[in-house]
Amino acid sequence: MKSLLSTAGRLTKNRLFTVSLLLLLLLALFLFMQRRSPQQTENRGFFDRIPVSASRIEKVVLRDSLSMTGTVEAVREADIFSEAGGLVQKVSAEPGAQKKIGDALFLIDDELSSARSKQAELNYRQAKKNVERYSILYREGAVSLSALEAVQLQSEGADAEYVAASRKLSNARIKAPFSGVVTSRLVEQGELVHEGMKVAHMVDLSSVKIIVFVPERDIIKFRPGVVLAVTSDLYPGESFSGRVASVSDKSGRDHTYRVEVVLKNSEKAGFRSGMFARVLYRGDGMREALLIPRAALVTGIRNPEVFVVRNGKAFRKKIIAGAELQKSVEVLGGVENGESVVTSGQDELRDGVDVEVINARKSTPAK
Repeated sequence: MKSLLSTAGRLTKNRLFTVSLLLLLLLALFLFMQRRSPQQTENRGFFDRIPVSASRIEKVVLRDSLSMTGTVEAVREADIFSEAGGLVQKVSAEPGAQKKIGDALFLIDDELSSARSKQAELNYRQAKKNVERYSILYREGAVSLSALEAVQLQSEGADAEYVAASRKLSNARIKAPFSGVVTSRLVEQGELVHEGMKVAHMVDLSSVKIIVFVPERDIIKFRPGVVLAVTSDLYPGESFSGRVASVSDKSGRDHTYRVEVVLKNSEKAGFRSGMFARVLYRGDGMREALLIPRAALVTGIRNPEVFVVRNGKAFRKKIIAGAELQKSVEVLGGVENGESVVTSGQDELRDGVDVEVINARKSTPAK
């Protein structure tokens, strides 16, 4: 019995010693963390501020102008389809080849078509002779009127068959519908084609049209015949002259109107279908405007938003965009003169987040 009590006493003492040791360790850890907490708080506060670049908005005086980016399209382009079926005997439509209207692109096997055309021609010539012969006999009273009319109907039927057979023979030679450039060829010599099959594609680049979409507030400036300047990043320092060819009478959902600007394409210009070009409207008046860099836009120009820096925080603001310049956008509402907009680092921001402006510069207008 005494032995059991002695063992229980030792275990109790060891437990008390272990608990006391754990409490001392926890107290030491707590004091250590208390000493480090101010530095950690300071570091955490620094890293919670997202570094951004910002630009200060100021009023500038600029010419009443408008710059829009559009897509270049060929003045004419078409898919070429075969109207005849058969084996391709000859190919004259190499991609990049210049063709004049009526030039042959492909020759389809025309042996059967040629034979049918000759037979139809013979039938037509025979029918014409029968009409002439029966007309003489009718005037002499040798045949009745009904016999003459029957021969005349046969002649008209032979004429129709001859026209159809001639057209069938002509379709065996696929021709260029206009003067232009072959951009693609889809069949090769010896390949079997059928009626309605697409065989090539052509574009006419003697002139090009630039498609732009003009906001309704500026559409009055774009009337058919108005001359505009056209530039391209491919030809820095060069300016070309275009003319408004058509203006849509119906706007899209974004209240913009489709405008076609036609430009005479020369060797100096060298515009190609699918390129981007910039159309410039230059007015005569001068006015004050608020400009922000294009880089400040969080979303597209059709639904523009920016981040404004106020008291060390970034706030997402919807703005009303005006004229578009080369590197800047006019602001009609949403931000004020003297405010700063974020121009770099927007991808990491959310509304109301703390920011650290690593540079602050004035907005520079693009003229």
